[in-house]
Formats: sequence, C-alpha cells, structure tokens
Amino acid sequence: MWIAIIVLIIVCLILAYRLKSQQTQLSECRNSDKKKSAFIKALAREIRTPLHSVSGLAEIISKDDLYLSKEEKKNISSQIKYNANLISTLLDEVSIYSEDGSTGHQLVDERFSPNRICQRCIDANLQQVKQGVRLLFRHNMGDEQFVSADRHIVELVLNKLVHIACKFTQKGEIAVGCSKDETRRAITFFVEDTGGGIPVERRSALFQWTETTDDAKDEETEFELTIAHKLAMKIDGYLRWDNTYTKGTRMEFTLPVR
Repeated sequence: MWIAIIVLIIVCLILAYRLKSQQTQLSECRNSDKKKSAFIKALAREIRTPLHSVSGLAEIISKDDLYLSKEEKKNISSQIKYNANLISTLLDEVSIYSEDGSTGHQLVDERFSPNRICQRCIDANLQQVKQGVRLLFRHNMGDEQFVSADRHIVELVLNKLVHIACKFTQKGEIAVGCSKDETRRAITFFVEDTGGGIPVERRSALFQWTETTDDAKDEETEFELTIAHKLAMKIDGYLRWDNTYTKGTRMEFTLPVR
C-alpha cells in the first residue's frame, strides 16, 4: 500500500516537472516570436531610408535631357554604393538573433570622418523630425580628425539613436555630435534631445529588451536600443544613458579609436 502511494507521488512529481518545463519552453517560444516580430518591423522601417535614396537617384539619372559631369556621376555612384552597403549592414542585423551561430557582417576597418558620419545621420533623419523641432549638428571636433572602425556599424548605431530621439521629441531640438576623451583613445558620439526623458521604471534595463510594458512604443524603443547596444559591442564599443543630462535624454555611443 505504502509502496503504491510512494510510486504515485513520484509519478505526480515527474509529471509536474515535465509540465513546468513545457510551460517554460512555450513561454520562451512566445517571447522569441514577439522579439522576431519587433525586429522585422524595425528593420522594415529602417531599410526604407536607403531604398528611397536609391529610388531618387535612379529617377535623376533616367532623365533624357540631363547632362552629368564626371564629378556628378562619381558622386551619384558613391551614394548608390553607400546606400547598398547600408542596406547590407541592416540585413546583417539578423545574425545577432540567428540561431545557427553565423557571424553575419564581416567587420571592416576603414578611416572615416566622425563629423561627416554625424552629418549623414542628420540628413538621413530630417524627414522624421516633428514640426517645430530642430535637428542640428554640434561641431565639437575639428574636421581634420579621422578615426578607424567599421564605418557602417558606427553609422547604423548612430542612426538608431537619432531615429529614437526624433520619435520622442515633440518640441525644442535634437543635437548630434562627437568628441574625443582626454587620452584621445576613445571617441564618443552623442544624441541629445529636449524630449520627455526616459521613464524611471524603464532605466534599469534600458539595453535589455523585455516584454513587461503595455506600451508598444516603449517596447519597440527598448528593442531598438538592445540591437544598437549589441552592434556597438560588436566593434568593442558600448552605449550609455547620461543621467546627468536634465533637458531631456542624452545617449552616448563610445568606442576605442585607432
């Protein structure tokens, strides 16, 4: 009798453990599906900017009565290549959440102007700015300064920060800029705005996407920041929120320079 009861208890415990395990797996699958859905939405939105640029350039060069100098042709070719590379880098974000362990985007070190990167990000997001908001460049570093890193990832991360600032800034201004630290061994890109700031309850897990919020807008932003942070880490950089900035939100993207 006692043996039968003990066996029954053991069987119940095993079933309870299996049920709990299956519930955990089901929750993980739902979370994964939600994360993939958010990723696809963010990627689809971001990829429209370079596609629109390429479409505009194609329309320009298709005009029968248009004469282009060698320099103008060179500039258009450069812009098309740039947008193609940007689209390629955006698609490489998939590798961050891929399950096959693929390395995705192959890092390429190249020299570039940080000031020019900031200006390109401003130009790319001008249409996202709300009426009455200024999107401007803070010129804190000389134009003769050049650094080496993966330019496309740098620009992708900075674009995300600018896009998020445009989304939450209803009035005032959004400033983009960069500066080197005193040792000149690191460069910090920044995006600061006069928006409403980051809610207190969201600050502790700013770069760790969760599904604890009922606000789809906040959830999408957290997801974008998580992607941006992972991309920054891929080139030995990191993102941080400046908690001393009181006019709105200031996000910083720091990476070592060579």
